Amino acid sequence: MNKLDISKRSSEKEQHILREQGLVPGSISGPKIVNKSIKVSVSDLENALEKPGEIYQVMTKNGPVMAKFDKIEKHPITREFMSFSLTQMPKGIENEIEIPLTLKGMPLGVRKGGVLVILKDEITLNGKPREIPNEVVANVSKMDIGDMLTVKDLNIPGNVDTAESDKELIAICKSPKAEVFLETYDPYECEDPELHVSEEALPL
Repeated sequence: MNKLDISKRSSEKEQHILREQGLVPGSISGPKIVNKSIKVSVSDLENALEKPGEIYQVMTKNGPVMAKFDKIEKHPITREFMSFSLTQMPKGIENEIEIPLTLKGMPLGVRKGGVLVILKDEITLNGKPREIPNEVVANVSKMDIGDMLTVKDLNIPGNVDTAESDKELIAICKSPKAEVFLETYDPYECEDPELHVSEEALPL
């Protein structure tokens, strides 16, 4: 489970002062939290966002809670973090969460010259926050040309459901497309007289 180190902040302190100190002002709210003002360091926020998954464990005065980002605001020019808000995820209640889908390995078909076409890089899961994984990983090293990876092939925990159909395509290994070299075509060397292109018919 990803963790985010938040701390309480005074709502009276100017937000631009916090940002000058390398901190990002934010808030957290939920069923048992009434819109509390919080802060987090820029480095902690960046590290959290780089990790797969969107559920985070945060420590409050009432103990650890599960939360996800509701909004992250950045400066339109400098891309500096301006503010953020977290929403508490009710304990023991199923939620619908989008998590990353990671494909690992070099497909057999790619080794033969094929191409792996990835159609989805995220999947929506339904479950309790603590039971939803940070990401779903699929090994595609055995995929040959013509093979397909569907939702049914994914290793999803038994206590978690997916919103997608079992038949929905995740990836397919295709053969390389035939290349057409137009520069090698010479209308004067055409053997079929009916297909011969006269000089008058050629575009200027």
